[in-house]
Amino acid sequence: MLLEGKTAIVTGGASGIGRATARVFAREGARVCVADLNGEAAESVAKEIASAGGDAFALRVDVTSEADNARMVAEAQRRFARVDTAFLNAGIALQSTIVDGDLAAWHRVVAVNLTGVYLGMRAVAPAIVASGGGAIVATASVAGLRGGIGMASYYASKHGVTGLVKACAAELAPSRVRVNAICPGVIDTPILGANHANTTATEGVLANMHPLRRVGQPEEVADFVCFLASDRARFITAQAYAIDGGMSQVMPEGEAFPVGAHMALTDSLSKA
Repeated sequence: MLLEGKTAIVTGGASGIGRATARVFAREGARVCVADLNGEAAESVAKEIASAGGDAFALRVDVTSEADNARMVAEAQRRFARVDTAFLNAGIALQSTIVDGDLAAWHRVVAVNLTGVYLGMRAVAPAIVASGGGAIVATASVAGLRGGIGMASYYASKHGVTGLVKACAAELAPSRVRVNAICPGVIDTPILGANHANTTATEGVLANMHPLRRVGQPEEVADFVCFLASDRARFITAQAYAIDGGMSQVMPEGEAFPVGAHMALTDSLSKA
């Protein structure tokens, strides 16, 4: 029970990595606020947790709204009296080139992926400090460790998250709040659009982007997020961890850079 007696907030908690993490948090003893723009789907996750014997509630939250972030923290404190950890996970991906890209798409992706994390940090930090310290984990991406074509806004926002995490870790360290980022590779979640749960893609071109020759599963990311949120990671802060089957560091054996795979991923994310 890594998080027994703790209260956790999960944004983007209605599906994918967020849903898996909310469930793992609850399994490990945490009381969970499942926050998502899709309030009905968040409620469904909270009911799943309750049916498994956990304690959770759902809240519709737009992470780009300062007021929504403040309301999220206030409600978690009202229900559970404290906040110990937050997983700032909400994110989107839209096709966005530099020369011909849509400026509105740029602003939307940066607002959710980067400003949303910033506002989440501003809202949760005082509550975690008031609880005596704890942890914040933010979702970046392998796209926050390298560049690529077709999604300039996504790459830029995820690089921004890794920098923001380091700044926040430095600021909150004296208050015993640890701050880290995770950088998933291709994980089989709804953000893949038509390629989600499509074995032709997930066992083919997308799998071949990873030295382990498969895409990741949400639970594999959730387990590591839970570790970072727990006291077992008490000497870990200001880090950005790749959970990516090696794709950020190792080329698949015998292959050049998989341009075809990259473009397939870019296309699927642009339709998510």
